Amino acid sequence: MERWIVKSLELVIKLSFLGKKNPAVIPYTPQKTEVSPLEKEHFPRVKPVKCGVSNSLLYKMLDELEKEQRANIHNLLVIKDDAVICECSAPGYNIHLRHLSHSMSKSIVGMALGFLVDDGLIDLESKVYTFFPEYTPKDKSFKKISVKHLLTMQSGIAFNEAGSVSETEWTRAFIESKVKFEPGTLFAYNSMNSYLLTHIVARVAKTSFLEFVNERLFKPLNIDSYFWEKSPEGIEKGGWGLYLSTESWAKIGSMMLHGGVYGTNQVLSKEWVAQSTKTHAAVTEKAGGFNYGYQLWVSRTNDEFLFNGMLGQNVWMCPKNNLIVSVNAENNELFQKSAALEILQKYLGGDLQTNPDEEVSYPELKKKQDQFFEYRRWIYPRPILHGIKYRLGLKNSIPFLNEWNVMLGKFSFADNNQGILPLFIRAMQNNYTGGIESMSFHRRFNTLFFTVCEGGKDIRLEVGLYGYAENTLDFGGEKYTVLALGSAVKNQEGEMLYKIELVFPEMPNRRYITMRRLKDGKLSVFMDEIPNQKIAEPFVEGLYTMTPKLSFIIGIIEKRLGDRFIANKLKKTFSPVLIGVNVASTDYHRQLYEIQDKNEAKNKRAESVASLLIQMSDKESNE
Repeated sequence: MERWIVKSLELVIKLSFLGKKNPAVIPYTPQKTEVSPLEKEHFPRVKPVKCGVSNSLLYKMLDELEKEQRANIHNLLVIKDDAVICECSAPGYNIHLRHLSHSMSKSIVGMALGFLVDDGLIDLESKVYTFFPEYTPKDKSFKKISVKHLLTMQSGIAFNEAGSVSETEWTRAFIESKVKFEPGTLFAYNSMNSYLLTHIVARVAKTSFLEFVNERLFKPLNIDSYFWEKSPEGIEKGGWGLYLSTESWAKIGSMMLHGGVYGTNQVLSKEWVAQSTKTHAAVTEKAGGFNYGYQLWVSRTNDEFLFNGMLGQNVWMCPKNNLIVSVNAENNELFQKSAALEILQKYLGGDLQTNPDEEVSYPELKKKQDQFFEYRRWIYPRPILHGIKYRLGLKNSIPFLNEWNVMLGKFSFADNNQGILPLFIRAMQNNYTGGIESMSFHRRFNTLFFTVCEGGKDIRLEVGLYGYAENTLDFGGEKYTVLALGSAVKNQEGEMLYKIELVFPEMPNRRYITMRRLKDGKLSVFMDEIPNQKIAEPFVEGLYTMTPKLSFIIGIIEKRLGDRFIANKLKKTFSPVLIGVNVASTDYHRQLYEIQDKNEAKNKRAESVASLLIQMSDKESNE
């Protein structure tokens, strides 16, 4: 077993089975050190009828998106004939804010290769190893891998995305990895193919990848707000890690839709656009309705094509209707098979008119856009009731909600590896802050503050009770905009539940926290996030099936400890329940020790499983 697989497995074991406060197996370096600024509008905004599109069609489309529970939309932008005819954002989100795009960034990597081909600086049939003479492939089949094989996801390389959180020398690990099949014969999606392309572009262009892309793509498209994470080698990740706004992505889609032309400039050659949007690799139909072109997805049945990133990031281009849809979301989906995308194609991929008798007015459509996803809220803000003193100008402060008085104080927790930042983000960024040590609530005049101590550092949030309160927070040196909204409501049993929703408008993730005071004065805290453990299950299962011996031992574990034992451990890691002890309690220390003892007893069985897995992986590695 290759070293990166062992280290990836070690990370999962530390995180899910052992509950290590800092399970990272490679050093952490903060990258996102500033929050995203708002951009100005670029495309003109027009009524749909001016572009020959029915108001009713868009209204029905938005209505169906809202009703589809698998479609958790953040931002949606529909552009027809280079004008915006529909735009909406869910509560807390903004089309003009940079948003993590995940694998949509691969499509920009493909365009960067196109610039080099247009300049005559690279041949797609060039062998990958020739660009990196300092490394020696261990698998003789590696020398068969060409640039085109990387471009079309047909390299066959085993080293994949899991290596990004378990290795620091990505290029070396890629070149020294095993080749699973004859290059060029099968499609195997692998973000590390895109990373190698990024490294190749930087070497051939003799500049940093981002400087090259900025000069050749972003500047011509008037995109000046972006951020791209780098690998431990100091090179842009390529296959993921790019933050761009929904409208900036639409600009790139417009350029590609028009054959490489943006405005009056030929940014990318028409020939490269045509080649990029042709099928170069067949993809199983289980993955969705698209095959693969050059770092983008190509429809099997028509001329549509797609930039796609996991969790529902999409730019869909429909040449037939001269139409582009740019979407950010937080869906439990890895690839381009998407309930939201299917709805968009259903309404916007064919006739754009409806029965005139069914037509809704533009004000009705505008209201629908303005209130998009309002009824899907997890927390409904308390309405502000202005009494006579407000109307007379004698009072101008918003009253505090006294239901929260019972929460005021500080609660400590036994050792854990949880955090306010969603686990998905922490794992992707390798940013672990050391576990939640305490939570405290305090009131300053009529404002509620929620403070979480993680790894010895306080994270302080203002919590809005009548609407989102905006915060800028530092998590291990990385800065995020966080919107916090709180609510106190009774459940069916009459218990008061205290809820806090944390929206991260730059990310395709959010955090839900549900708390209740127990009869003995303790605090029960249930933490959930979306997307959740379902998105991690394929990744973890992939690690466990890397070798027949490891698969066998997993089977034994499941047989002894119950079906889905491992999946259930993963679920609890993503959605934990923590019990906090009030520090003002007279027997505070005793209560905390009791919780610690119970947790340790529960973890013994998991530790035995972890020990067995570690021994097995070590043995496989040595062999």
